Amino acid sequence: MDWLNKSSWAAEDMHFAPKRKVNNRGSQRKPHVIGAFHSPKMNTVVEYESLGEYLFQVILELDSQVVRYYVQPVEIPILFVDSQGRRRHWIHVPDVLVFRQGSIPHLYQVKEASEDTSERLERVNACCLQFARERGWDYSVIRPKTIPDVVQKNAKFLFGFLQPKPHFERLLPEVVSRLAILHSSSIAELAKSFRPKAHPVQVLPVIYHLIAVGVFSVDVRERIDEWSEVRFVRERSTATTFLNWGESHGA
Repeated sequence: MDWLNKSSWAAEDMHFAPKRKVNNRGSQRKPHVIGAFHSPKMNTVVEYESLGEYLFQVILELDSQVVRYYVQPVEIPILFVDSQGRRRHWIHVPDVLVFRQGSIPHLYQVKEASEDTSERLERVNACCLQFARERGWDYSVIRPKTIPDVVQKNAKFLFGFLQPKPHFERLLPEVVSRLAILHSSSIAELAKSFRPKAHPVQVLPVIYHLIAVGVFSVDVRERIDEWSEVRFVRERSTATTFLNWGESHGA
């Protein structure tokens, strides 16, 4: 699916607006894990109700192939039979609907790493899967906190550089052009190459910003620091990603 050339997202923005507010239910022992941040990708405030959801949303922000995503996007009736044999239902709201370039829409349920499968969760998964298939979507349960710690830390680190600072404008084109010629360099050496025009301390955040927005790539399986090797991205599909999107992420 070619989401990059979609002319307007107004219909989706309205249809997939959050169906409920985040809350602390199920998080009594961690009462401060809910929160919100301004999404550069969506240009709106995005809420989360667990650290796993926050991590997943950070990854969505950093993935240059993710064009759009919606939190708490749909209401799904979960069918059951009560003790009197009557057919009943409750409403479940899954966590995120993702529009990723080249893929069909993907509905995700975010779970904790230690959260065991239960009869209730299996029923929810079955109804969500059917709901998604009827619309030509994919559905997965994902456990972001099972991602290696170093990858999690790198994602949170780069997220802080997504928004460009005003002083970046002068250096951005030159940093991009220089690495395009070099093809690859350590972050420190690239920053030092701008002396005496700019101090490396001024250049480093520009480089991290270019990694965060997918212009440069880096191996996120290793801790990102000044000695990491950074490469120029010639095709959008080769930009840094934090998930293997072709894998199943749990059930």
